[in-house]
Amino acid sequence: MVYTLIQEDLKRLFVKKFTWMAIILYLLIAVANLMFIRSEEPVGNPDFTPTPAFEYFVMIQGGGSGVLMIFLPLLVTLATGDFFIKERRSSLLSYSLMRASMRQYICCKLASIGVISFLFLFLCQLLLFIGLLTVFPLTKPSVDNVFYATDLFLHSPWMYCILIIFNSALMAFFYSCLTIIVGIVFRNFYVSIMLPYVSFIGLSEVFMSLPLLIDGQLGGLFYDLAPMSMAGEYITNTFYWAVIPLYWIVLGGLSFLLAIWLFEWKFQREKLLLL
Repeated sequence: MVYTLIQEDLKRLFVKKFTWMAIILYLLIAVANLMFIRSEEPVGNPDFTPTPAFEYFVMIQGGGSGVLMIFLPLLVTLATGDFFIKERRSSLLSYSLMRASMRQYICCKLASIGVISFLFLFLCQLLLFIGLLTVFPLTKPSVDNVFYATDLFLHSPWMYCILIIFNSALMAFFYSCLTIIVGIVFRNFYVSIMLPYVSFIGLSEVFMSLPLLIDGQLGGLFYDLAPMSMAGEYITNTFYWAVIPLYWIVLGGLSFLLAIWLFEWKFQREKLLLL
């Protein structure tokens, strides 16, 4: 059933206008950010050493002049955030529940939308990476502004960039589960798309402001664990490489379980099928 749902959701993904809007927005932000980063470099200086493609890709992600981290969750919610709410607001949910048990349906739906979101952001990031590889040199990158897994970046920049892409894709899985949770609680189409992103920005602002109220390492820890930091700014921190994927795996797993419980609770107590 999961495989069938993934096939169906994948077809829906590429015929949606919001999907192409998300891709265009992604490319515009990435190109604008790249141009800004290059404007800060002494490109006209004869002694200037061209920046490698690997370094540009990492710099765009977040920290310093990179801003892509701010928009990645929005791209996910634009592309897949309405999948569940549209099904709930139509007769498809009733039809699906006639073919499978309540738990089987929601587990398969979560897995399907999660996988589609994972693949969507993975492919977007991969296409950006390939594009940079075709334009800029493939020389050894500098680690001046990179503190996350620096040994890997220095000795295997290809694998490092794949790790960054994988981290982003894991984040996409979490936000797809969050859109389903919002879709279970609310019936509004736009709330399902925007509330997860607003929560991402709001919670990040709260966590990043805590060092002003809490002195010492605890305040710094809250800052580092902010969703925005974990979406890209972690590159400028000294985390062990496995911390970032583990962070998003844990959040993804918890949101997956919460969505299952919430769906069953709403179905039994509030007649989820009714509009």
